[in-house]
Amino acid sequence: MVKDHVSEAWEMFASGFSCSQAILGTFCEEYGLPKDVALRIASPFGGGFGGLGRTCGALTGAMMVVGLKYGASKSNDPDAKALTKQKTQELVETFEREHGTCMCSELIGNAYGADRQGLEKHSVIMNTCPKFLETVIIYLEEEL
Repeated sequence: MVKDHVSEAWEMFASGFSCSQAILGTFCEEYGLPKDVALRIASPFGGGFGGLGRTCGALTGAMMVVGLKYGASKSNDPDAKALTKQKTQELVETFEREHGTCMCSELIGNAYGADRQGLEKHSVIMNTCPKFLETVIIYLEEEL
């Protein structure tokens, strides 16, 4: 049975996990990283780096998945470093081509000014962010 990454990520996001947690949490076990560890690692990246509106959490979560697949685990592995850099650049370019920016605050617009305590439950967020999850998942499924 083929895993439905989009549905799993959406379910995680809808249940209250950030975009970064939903992406890394959906893919982590396929690369040997326990889900509880992945969720803790990805947690500071939600809301564009701790709620600051910087790089989209779906994108940073996907970068972590790229690292799990291609990242160097030895300092003297130039091939892994080069491939990871290439895949990360392709991911960012794909995302920006699709959405115009990778900045969370620009992607979600006025919703970013919403009550930050309830940001993840804000209706604009719930109706906007899933397309960012889908974009990075499609890239990951095609490239991994």
